Amino acid sequence: MKKFFTILFSLAFTFFIQGCQQELEIQGSTHIYINESQTYIAVNIENADEYKWSIKSKEKNYTLTNAQTSEVIFNAQSAGKYMLEVKAKKGNKPFKGILEIEVTQPEIINGHTLPSEPDPTINNSTLLGVDVNNNGVRDDVERWIYEEYKEKHPVHIDIAMQAGRAYKKVLETPERAREIRKEVNSATTCQAYYKYDAEFLNEPILIQENAIDEYFRSKIYYNTQKRMDAYLQYDKLLSGGVYTLPSFEEEKAACDFNTSKYEE
Repeated sequence: MKKFFTILFSLAFTFFIQGCQQELEIQGSTHIYINESQTYIAVNIENADEYKWSIKSKEKNYTLTNAQTSEVIFNAQSAGKYMLEVKAKKGNKPFKGILEIEVTQPEIINGHTLPSEPDPTINNSTLLGVDVNNNGVRDDVERWIYEEYKEKHPVHIDIAMQAGRAYKKVLETPERAREIRKEVNSATTCQAYYKYDAEFLNEPILIQENAIDEYFRSKIYYNTQKRMDAYLQYDKLLSGGVYTLPSFEEEKAACDFNTSKYEE
């Protein structure tokens, strides 16, 4: 009889604990592309004793990396709906979180495969944000560029992507303002060539409006207070300097993409 009550108490306690299971939030994109690795983070719990990530889906072509930590990397090789689940435990207190993820074919614009839209919370939690294809341009910025200029001359995209790569230097080392100034301004210098001065070297003027301007800088790229603070620190350190205007040849040389494709 004593054994019976011990088992009964144990079961009751287990059901009580499960009933008190707390919801665990998962941060990460709910829509990603095939073969795109994305990070998912379990939040609203700190220093848990254990984590266990799993996928519930009829699709079997996927990988989970770091599945015993608070951050897991998910990659799916086939389209479909995936249910990402994380279970965690801190002491005797269990936690559980579920996130539905839709995996689709990549979006392609002008022959370029775009990264999926990053989760804003994760993307804006750091200065550099999310860059899943590791091309030096934050994913939200890259998507904006290709969507904004897909109907315009492709040089707009080349110049804006160059700006995205160059502006990253400001976020990384704003204190080196005078050393990185030329590289940071390279896209603007390149833009001046294709907007105003190409005709002096017998080449066509390809853009009528700026690919990068104050809106791009303040609303698209330096779009959080911390990113803007880094830019303002960089800009302040440039005050008092004397800088010369580049020649037409130097403007063209500032472009970091293949310019010969626009000379035909």
